[in-house]
Amino acid sequence: MLLFSARLPWEITAAMLADTVEGYKQREQSLISELCQCFDLPMMRDGLVNWVERQHPRKFGNVLKGEIEACQQIAQETGVLVDPIYTLAGWVLASQLSQQERKGGAKVVMLHTGGTLGMFGLAQRYKSYF
Repeated sequence: MLLFSARLPWEITAAMLADTVEGYKQREQSLISELCQCFDLPMMRDGLVNWVERQHPRKFGNVLKGEIEACQQIAQETGVLVDPIYTLAGWVLASQLSQQERKGGAKVVMLHTGGTLGMFGLAQRYKSYF
């Protein structure tokens, strides 16, 4: 995705989960650098990702009150399974951006690359919700 985003007219916005913006930017630059080295590409500019702080930051693995219920509601209304640790943060951000889309902003696509397996552990911790 980073390879093509440098050449196509779209922006990448990502929800920060458990690190500082500096940590995310360093990791982003490291991944871009590795990609360019691996495929013998010219170095791309950094700062391709617009990092957004999570609405309710927390330490890794903490589930806040109401998040399991929010995940249930999303699943019931859309058929899309989201977990409260990773995917819910992306869903909330994508929902906010899609509200802007309705007012004439850019189209929004949510791409999620992990976290769903964590639902199995959550199902054991919160049995009555699953």
